[in-house]
Parts: sequence; structure tokens; C-alpha cells
Amino acid sequence: MPGRRLANMLAPYELTSDERAVLTAALEAPLVDRDPVVLGLCLRLCGRRLMQRAGAAAAANGWRGSPHAFVLTREGWAVLKAERLCGPVRRAG
Repeated sequence: MPGRRLANMLAPYELTSDERAVLTAALEAPLVDRDPVVLGLCLRLCGRRLMQRAGAAAAANGWRGSPHAFVLTREGWAVLKAERLCGPVRRAG
């Protein structure tokens, strides 16, 4: 059904501005920031399946960075792409 969205996909407007900034920063490079605020936002986005820890899979694929870095998931890429492609959100009321 076209009007129905998946349970784990979020509409771009459901993210806070800080979460959007963290996702955009992760688009450019894996996040290895030690700031507790950024770490908390990354963990919250991990709970929403928009980010994940780099871990052993990234190391097995040849990445030599920290295994504790945060990277985007496919869902995270999709949310950023949808946000870039969609127009402004209008509210009826």
C-alpha cells in the first residue's frame, strides 16, 4: 500500500535537529567523537536502526578505523535521501 510506511522507517520530520545533524555528519565520515552528547544521540539513532557501530564487519571489509565508530545503516541512508528529495512538510488544520 503506498500510503503505509514501514514500522522501522521514520519520516524525516520525526527527527530532531540534533539527530539530523549527527546523521548528516555520519554521511561524510564515521563518527568517532567522544562527546557524551553526540554519543547519546548516536545510541538513540542506533535504537531507531538509523546508525550502527562499525564493529568487526567493517574491519573485515578493510576499514582500519575504530571499531567503536558509528556509521549509517541502509535505513539511515534512506531517511537522509528522502529528506533531501521531499519538499517542505505541510500541516493540514
